[in-house]
Amino acid sequence: MARVKLAKNAGFCMGVRRAMDMTLEAAMRKEGPIYTYGPLIHNPQVLEVLKGKGVESLKEDEGKISLPNPKGKNSVNLIIRAHGISPQERQRIRDTGLNVINATCPHVGRVQGIIKRFTKQGYATVILGERDHAEVIGLLGYAEGHGFAINSLEELATLPSLGKVCFVAQTTQDENLFKSVSQAIQIRFPEAKIFNTICDSTHRRQEEVLSLAQRVEAIVVVGGKGSGNTRRLAKISAEIGVPTFHVETEKELDLEKLSEYSLVGVTAGASTPSWLILRVIECIKAMQRERGPAYVNVIERLGSLLVITYIFLALGAACLTYASVLIQRLAPDLSSVLTSSFYVFSMHVINRLQNKDSERYNQPGRMEFYERYGRGMLWIAIVSVGIALTLAGLEGVYPFMLILAITGLGLIYNLRVFPSSPKTPRRYQRLRDIPGSKTLFVSLAWGVVTSLLPPLSHGGRFYPATAAAFFFTTGFVFLRSTLYDFKDIQGDLLVGKETIPTVIGWENTKGLVVLLTILLGGNLVFAFVMGWVTSIAIFLLLSLLYVASYYWLYRKRILGRGFLFEWMVDGSFLFAGLLAFIWRFF
Repeated sequence: MARVKLAKNAGFCMGVRRAMDMTLEAAMRKEGPIYTYGPLIHNPQVLEVLKGKGVESLKEDEGKISLPNPKGKNSVNLIIRAHGISPQERQRIRDTGLNVINATCPHVGRVQGIIKRFTKQGYATVILGERDHAEVIGLLGYAEGHGFAINSLEELATLPSLGKVCFVAQTTQDENLFKSVSQAIQIRFPEAKIFNTICDSTHRRQEEVLSLAQRVEAIVVVGGKGSGNTRRLAKISAEIGVPTFHVETEKELDLEKLSEYSLVGVTAGASTPSWLILRVIECIKAMQRERGPAYVNVIERLGSLLVITYIFLALGAACLTYASVLIQRLAPDLSSVLTSSFYVFSMHVINRLQNKDSERYNQPGRMEFYERYGRGMLWIAIVSVGIALTLAGLEGVYPFMLILAITGLGLIYNLRVFPSSPKTPRRYQRLRDIPGSKTLFVSLAWGVVTSLLPPLSHGGRFYPATAAAFFFTTGFVFLRSTLYDFKDIQGDLLVGKETIPTVIGWENTKGLVVLLTILLGGNLVFAFVMGWVTSIAIFLLLSLLYVASYYWLYRKRILGRGFLFEWMVDGSFLFAGLLAFIWRFF
């Protein structure tokens, strides 16, 4: 197998993710021009994407950020980036009447509070950090002229005699450097108040690089060349003696040099988006596959192809239908299983072809595949729709009408169905523009085809078990889709897609997932106690345990991105089918 080891904490930290989310949400609202106080993050690729969405970075002029003139009350939005600003600059902005969106990282805010408190008590502030870095400039403003920035033990020696000292660090500073300078501070200023203000994310990244270096032959650090925390990661790796490559994009990879190593570690700075990390990983894996054993190359390509083409997902739909049929005490038949499988395959392929933008950021490998083979996949999807309709038609008029109806809804999901004009603009012109529609519509479509179609094909009668099966399959797919929403939230926001986590928030969505899992389990137990379903309901409780396990693995960053993620998550449908098979025959 292609051997690339990705650090768990690679990519956006909490503060950067928060600032990005706030900026993208403001861009989606389209309530006047949007500016950021300097570059939002130190990553040129992200800044280019933001610029395309109408978000401009204010430029520095003679050491000062030039502020825009508001054209009306609160008509111009100014986003304070995660680095924060000085209180003096905050007052200057207030005086302009701009609509301020404060995206200062909470960790930076904590450091600001420490400096402010001790400055009032007569302490001088010493900051371990880069003097010209935006965060340090903002922190020095809270010291009210009694602050000093140093970046080495040598610079500490140049400080004047100070009375009471408060020592803090830039939140992305090197942990080892902070420890050594802290010891020297205590020697020179015995009564100094010392606060390790390096954020947990930075600490974990640096610890991970040290650990990763012991297990790999080379390390690739992905991130902007202007990002201080990214440069520090590369420096830590290089100082250990591990061959280190600092790149901004996959185009900068030295593949010839990397081909000398069989196991490559990948990490990334706090301002590096996931899609850049994924592109780097895919590029390294592609190089390793070309140089590895042929059978490994074939296995990996086949596994990736099954996921990219949605064949694996279609197999999952067949398995979930089989489980639903047994829940309803119906005789399993090949027609219902194949109909749901062909329908799910065709709709996912067609909608992917109509909506490739988010894949550019969420799954670049899949996007490249559909850009290359899109026409052929479209024809296969059309044939699949025809097969699903034919199979349903052979079962009767009602199954045919049902598949025809949900196929029509699936086809118009990405089309403009609500008219809009310059005089009467509409924010929601397509079904996909409705907040949370992707997760909800996909779940309902799966529920219909896996749970309502089989009884229609067996005499057209619905029973209480049908309701239990429909709730189970719909909720089961909803849980799967919500995890994809969590994973793809940045890419979805970049293309203006409002998923459930962006509408109700991360924490509320997590609560919704827990509640729904409990309700699905209660639904199965209740249906069994009432005598609507057989003991298969108890067997299927294990499938909910499977869902809980992959959520836990994702939250713990054990289950990462890529095709392994999709095999694990979409495999829950196959697991449900396997449980149903075991129950029936054993």
